[in-house]
Amino acid sequence: MRPQHVRSHHFPRAFCSMALFSLVASTGGQELSVRDVKARIEGVYVLQEWRRAGETFRPPLVDARSVLLDGRIVFVAHDHARTGTKTTLVGYGTYSLEPGKFSYGYERWLTITRDANGTSVSDEIFAGRREFAVKVERDGIRFQAIHGPYEFWFTQDGQSYSDGVDTRLYRRVVGQ
Repeated sequence: MRPQHVRSHHFPRAFCSMALFSLVASTGGQELSVRDVKARIEGVYVLQEWRRAGETFRPPLVDARSVLLDGRIVFVAHDHARTGTKTTLVGYGTYSLEPGKFSYGYERWLTITRDANGTSVSDEIFAGRREFAVKVERDGIRFQAIHGPYEFWFTQDGQSYSDGVDTRLYRRVVGQ
């Protein structure tokens, strides 16, 4: 059902929409709407490389999926690169995107570790949400953490994520 049009004596609807959905890029004065940024970042991503301590690991030794879709975030990773230890990480939560800002937080997070001592499960997660400044650049979109070394880099073909120590490179398999 379509809502009825209500005439307003305030700003025209088109102006309000532009103001609400406008992101100003950090370089070149380029602008993208929140809707355009969302279209460029949402999708399903498959891990291609996991760079850690100067080494590069690839599937099947490490494997992961990252999903951003309709305000939801899902992350699943299997890390068998450490000798004698197998770790699985599973998390799901929400993300929000607004002009110049991106944030996400997990509702649930599990870390499952298998080693010579057996299997342990932890459901401790970081509290709150991580917040990022959004920067539209010529070759992609960068989310730089407001606090901490965290960074996402989205291109047409994929994304990378760095926590300041590890970097994971993904290929987009669904989206855009």
